[in-house]
Amino acid sequence: MRRGFDRLTEITGLPPVCSAVPGWRCTSAALTAKQAFPFVYNSDCRGRRIFYPLVAGRPLSQPQIPVTLPTYDEVIGRNGINDANYNDHLLGLIRPDRLNVLTIHAEVEGGVRSAMFADFLHAALNRGIRPVPLRDLLSEAAIEPGEMIRGSIPGREGWLACQGEEIHG
Repeated sequence: MRRGFDRLTEITGLPPVCSAVPGWRCTSAALTAKQAFPFVYNSDCRGRRIFYPLVAGRPLSQPQIPVTLPTYDEVIGRNGINDANYNDHLLGLIRPDRLNVLTIHAEVEGGVRSAMFADFLHAALNRGIRPVPLRDLLSEAAIEPGEMIRGSIPGREGWLACQGEEIHG
């Protein structure tokens, strides 16, 4: 983790202010290790609200901003969702009274489906949906402690870190 942090700092000239574990496979050990870095927040799990993760019964100082919306690979080809209706499906999941956090993948939305993602952004803006950096969500949130547990979600294989009272199997 230190080598990655130092390398990103070297490349960008600025230290990273956030992090996310690959595939939402976060453990208590990873959360504890992240405390040694100046992260303003992390996004290591799936859930519904921003929270301070508990490790050994104590809340950590770096809040979690969980991903709340399904990724392309989790829904495409399931329940009649295809490239033609994916954007409408995703836009239909966004609610003004909820945290709406979408993970995009460089190889999908930044690559083979970049035109579709551009259409999604255009449609979102036309509906009054304004994308914001995750950091901006912190000022709007009443942040409480919460557990992270191993769980599962439809369309994703294996376990992943989930907000305790949220999606889990």
